[in-house]
This record gives sequence, C-alpha cells and structure tokens, in this order.
Amino acid sequence: MSAPGATKIVLFCGGRGSATIIRALLRQTDIELTLLVNAYDDGLSTGALRNFIPGMLGPSDFRKNLSYLLGNYSNAQYALRNLMEYRLPPASGAGEIESLARFARNNDASLLGEPLKGWFAQLPAPLCTRLRALLGRFFDHAAGADTSFDYRDCSLGNLVFAGAYLQCGRDFNAAAATVGDLVGSRAQLLNVSSEQNRVLVGLKQDGTYLSCEAQIVGPQSPVPITNLYLLEQRLTDAEAQILGGRDLAGKQVFLAEHDAVPPLSPAAAQAIAGADVILYGPGTQHSSLLPSYRIARQALAAAPAPVKALVMNLDSDNDIQGLSASAVLDLALDHGAAVTHVLLDRNVRLPPGGLEDDAYRGAQVLRGAFTTPARPGLHNGTAIAERILSVRGASAGDPASVEIFADIHNRSVASDELVEEFLEMDWTGARLVLNRVAHSGGDGISTAQREGLFPETGYFRDWLRQGSSDYLVLMTGDGAYRFRDVQAIIRLLEQQQSLGGVFGSRTQSRRQFITSIQAAYGEHRLLYWLGKVAAFFLSFIFYLRTGVIFSDPLTGLRVFRRQRLAHLPDLSAGQTAPLAIVRQLIRHGVEVAELPVIYRTYSGFTDPYWRIRRGLRNLASLF
Repeated sequence: MSAPGATKIVLFCGGRGSATIIRALLRQTDIELTLLVNAYDDGLSTGALRNFIPGMLGPSDFRKNLSYLLGNYSNAQYALRNLMEYRLPPASGAGEIESLARFARNNDASLLGEPLKGWFAQLPAPLCTRLRALLGRFFDHAAGADTSFDYRDCSLGNLVFAGAYLQCGRDFNAAAATVGDLVGSRAQLLNVSSEQNRVLVGLKQDGTYLSCEAQIVGPQSPVPITNLYLLEQRLTDAEAQILGGRDLAGKQVFLAEHDAVPPLSPAAAQAIAGADVILYGPGTQHSSLLPSYRIARQALAAAPAPVKALVMNLDSDNDIQGLSASAVLDLALDHGAAVTHVLLDRNVRLPPGGLEDDAYRGAQVLRGAFTTPARPGLHNGTAIAERILSVRGASAGDPASVEIFADIHNRSVASDELVEEFLEMDWTGARLVLNRVAHSGGDGISTAQREGLFPETGYFRDWLRQGSSDYLVLMTGDGAYRFRDVQAIIRLLEQQQSLGGVFGSRTQSRRQFITSIQAAYGEHRLLYWLGKVAAFFLSFIFYLRTGVIFSDPLTGLRVFRRQRLAHLPDLSAGQTAPLAIVRQLIRHGVEVAELPVIYRTYSGFTDPYWRIRRGLRNLASLF
C-alpha cells in the first residue's frame, strides 16, 4: 500500500542504464517507484536459458534491477545481492554443478566452495530455504530434460528466476513477483507486457535483418535500424529464405505480417494510469526501451501524468551510432512514448540535432549537469531525481497557499516591522493574520482577537475544520522568528511529501540556546538555571510519552501541511496546550520534523512568567 501523499513514479528502464537514477529515487522517502521492464533479452546465457525452457522470457534485466532494489544494509542483503549476480565460472564442470544441485536439495553446505558457501551462510534460514527451493526446482527440471544445459558463465540469479518460472506454472510475471518478494524489493518491478513469449527482431535501412535481440544490441554497421518487430517465434529456415529474397519494402511487408505486439500487462497499465511522473530512462534504445513504448503506446497516450520525461543517453550505443539526440527522441515518440520534458546533459556526447532549442516536438528541453565529473560515463541520479521532482512540483497546479498566524506576546509595537518583513518577502499565495494587534489590513494582512494562554491552538483547530490554505504557520512567542526560515520550512515540506509538519528548533545552536534563555530571564539566576534544566527535562518527558525526540518542544514556530492532516478525526476535544495537539498528531501517525531556525529575543519585552506558565501547562498536558 502506498503512503498517502507519495509521488508515484513509473520508470521505463533496461538492465543497467538507469541504475543511478533508481538508487537516487529509492533514497527519497516519499516516492512510490515502479519499474517497467521488457523481457526480450536473448544474449549469451540468457538466450541459452530461453532455448532450454521453451516459452520462457529473458530474466536478465529483471535480475539486474532487483540487485539495485536490494538495500545493502545488512550482511544478509549484501550476500543475497552477490548470490543473485554470481556467475558460474566458464570452466564449471559437471561435478561442481552436481554439488550445487545437491546443496539445493539437502542444504549440505560442505558441498559448496567459496564464495558461495560464505554467502549462503549469511542468509537467514527461511530465506536460504526459499532460495534453495527455487534452485532445486530448476535442477530437477534440468535432470529430466532431453538436452543438457550449458551452465558456463550463467548467472545464479537467472537460475533462481527459471526455478520460479517453473514453480509458478510457467507464468513469467508471477515468477517476477515471486523473486521480487524473495529479495524484499524496495520498489515494484513489473514486466511491461503480458507473459506471452516474443522474439525481438529488427530491420536496418539497407535491408539487413537482425534476427534476435543479441544482434540488435551487438556490433553492427552504422546503417540505422528502421523497424522493430515482435515475432511469436523465430522464422523457420524457409521463412528466412523468403525474407532474404525480398528488397527492403518487401521485407517490411513480410515482417509486419508476422508482427504480434503483446498486450500491456494489467499491472503495468494500472501503474501508468496512476502515475504522477512517467520517466523514460536511458539505455539501449532498440532493445530495452522502444519495444516497451510500443507495447504501452495507448496507455501512455491516455496517461494523466503531467510530467513524462525522457532522460537522454550520454553517448552512442551500437544500435544508435551516428544518431543525434533529437533523432533518439524521434524514435521514442514514433514508438509510442508521450514526452513532455527531455533531460539533456550539458556535456552529452551525442550531437544535439533539433535539441539545440528549448523545445522540440512539444517537449521542453531541460539542460543540466546530469553527470558527475568523477563519473562522466554515468548519469547523476540525484541531480535527475531532484530536477524531475522540481518539475513535478511546478506542474502540479497553483503554488501552495500559506496562512500565517502571528501572536507576538507583549510586542505589538513590533508589528510594523513584522509586516514590513512579510511584504518584502517573495510570497505567492501567502496571508498574514496578526493576533491582538491593531492594523489597517490590506496587502494580504488581516487581524484577529484571540485571547488566552494558547491562542494558536484554537486557530489551528479552526483552520483544520474551515480553512482552505495548503499550509498553516503558527508564530508565537515574546521574541521574533524570521520569515526566511518559514519559507525554508515550506520548501522542505514541498520536497518531503510524507511530512505533516515541521517545527523550528531554537536550540540546535548552543550559543543561540544560551542567549535565548539569558534574554528571557535576565538577572533571575534561579529562573535562568531552571529554564536550562526544564528544556532538557521537557524533551525527555515528551520522548517518554510519544517515542519522539524534539530538541525544542516549546518552539513557537510550527508549520503544518493540510494534505497530511485532512484525514484526522476532530482534534477539538481535550486540552489546549500545543504539546497536547502535537501528541495527538503523532499518535495518529503524522510525521513531524525539526529544522534549525533563528530566534531573537529582546530584553525588556520578554516575559519569564508567561513562559513558565506555558511550559507548565504543556508539561501537564503530557500526563
């Protein structure tokens, strides 16, 4: 189940090109990521495996992506990743394979050599049992097959996939789900098509026929590939002979008659329809990406996602040699991708072609430093993720509206300065409400008359019931907060959609903490020391009651996001102390963070007894 407010991103990708982007997106806590991959790889050991189990699709790109979705936060996860990526040595003999098969059946680790023995030993027993069961299922199939399988240089993870495929009744998509569950995938990994087997073939401009995916991605002439086809089975010798005797137009007609694009898988269709962002990753275009766009063409055209962004390759591959960046975009569009933005690295080695301008075929061209200097051949996943999320925020609708309730205790004479600062800030859709202050209003400023020790809590409850702004800012105290910090907090909330609120902490600077208490209590040495001790004591009590640590639980700067609070029950019952409200929010699962802020106190205006009364009332509300 996705978290409320999470940004849903669907990423079309191949096996390796999007690795840094995937890892960067997974570092975000408020993103629900779905990877869409096609399974037409048929090179090397993957092709041997598909030939050995007729009807099976290629698992290699799925296995590679699952390795990115594994978090290396424990020895077990590290070991599992190594096991899935481990390749049997090219010189593997029948004895080694038999030992591995016997281990899969009876868990006798003494049969294994290193490093396999050590990796399996680090897996939790239930996980090791499941992994062995899938391997054992494949080895049982291999033992009863009419032909022998060539294990040389075969990935162990591919054998796990093959075992899952056999265990799931030869349902490739079910097998992918099984292996994803096995490794504890941190994102959803889906086959873009239904499980129907297909052979990916291509045709070059000079009539050269590329009879498999391996030829499409392998070394070839610089003549462009003009057509891709998905065949239900390989051409027979007789059909290949017919094809070879035709000119380019005749070959196109012949292959088009045999072309059978499989349907989009229901899970992929649902992901595309519900996406906030559709991302077309970099990679081998004619094998990893363009076939996927063909399959999803109608769904992509109808998808409501406001951002559909293509990340341009950094350099040429065998299948796109000699093409410009705009020609690559043309291919994506012609095969069914709907594109609103193109992310183009400033130092891309592809000639730009038509992407020299700011827009091309309806897509906005976004240039940036999308590689890192130390790794010029790889995309900078963090830079891409941040740019995509900023574009998504800009296209999500009108700018966020902000309502600020300011109660400056005993400092109404400072209201003009507060208003001046508010008007000088670059706001969009902001409104300031001054409490217990005489002001003429206008320019987004109004006044209120709320009495009591905690006027802000009543305003907060009314905002929840009747307000309309996206954010509510509560600024209370006998000192002064800065609107610049308010804007920084709102930027953080915009970036971290999982947060329901952010509190400004005045205590994360030792100097600021001491200065604030000195200004508040002046020459009252006893109150000064009590104030220092009380700050730590209240944080400790709050932790005991809520399980959450706040360095400054009595801060007067709190910012709330309506979207994360709208589902809460009525908070009008109970006490009025702010910490009582915060405790209720935490109890209902609202995530709240702290951000250091500047807080200035003014000698002569601070009211130590007002502070003490508020502190004691807040403390009492925790019991």
